[in-house]
Amino acid sequence: MVALADGSSYQARRIILAAGVADELPGLPELAELWGKHVFHCPYCHGYELGKEGIGVLATSELAMHHGLMLPDWGATTLFVNDAFEPSADQLAQLKARGTHVEYGAAERLNERADGVELVMQDDRVFPLAGLFVAPRIHLSPLAAQLGCELEESPMGCIVKTDAMQATSIPGVFACGDVARAAGSVTFAVADGAMAGLSTHRTLMFGI
Repeated sequence: MVALADGSSYQARRIILAAGVADELPGLPELAELWGKHVFHCPYCHGYELGKEGIGVLATSELAMHHGLMLPDWGATTLFVNDAFEPSADQLAQLKARGTHVEYGAAERLNERADGVELVMQDDRVFPLAGLFVAPRIHLSPLAAQLGCELEESPMGCIVKTDAMQATSIPGVFACGDVARAAGSVTFAVADGAMAGLSTHRTLMFGI
């Protein structure tokens, strides 16, 4: 049974968790307002539109290395360490080999421009950018834990563990989309949703 906040409830033999995730964004002024417009998390979803102009990566953890090494294939890239971690000599060598420029110091705020953003540092340096990439932490709805579904840790945060048919560890409970996938993508989410629906129908037909 599913109980809703308005007091109503629904009974079902199967349930599919497709609630998505909540992104935990850095508390940088104006970043949340520009999320999805000039600030992104996935180069494969948004990198192409930025062309060969300046691309920034704002570190919130060492995970920023992933963006810092990927994005030079989309354009000139600067990794803003933002006091989030200290790159090792090996990491600096990797970034240099990829052509990624590294800037130290903490970020102060973002300003929107007609063609992108300005990243303003606490020491008043200003960097005009076509776009900025950030790797947020993700948080699940509490429903999966309430149902007892097994979770697994991804680089971005916990997700629901599923098999190839999108079934969770709890019989009759399926999960799809960002809630059950480490890499957020509309295309992947749609495909996972189709599989979860197919699998749910199959268990209802054959009682498996």
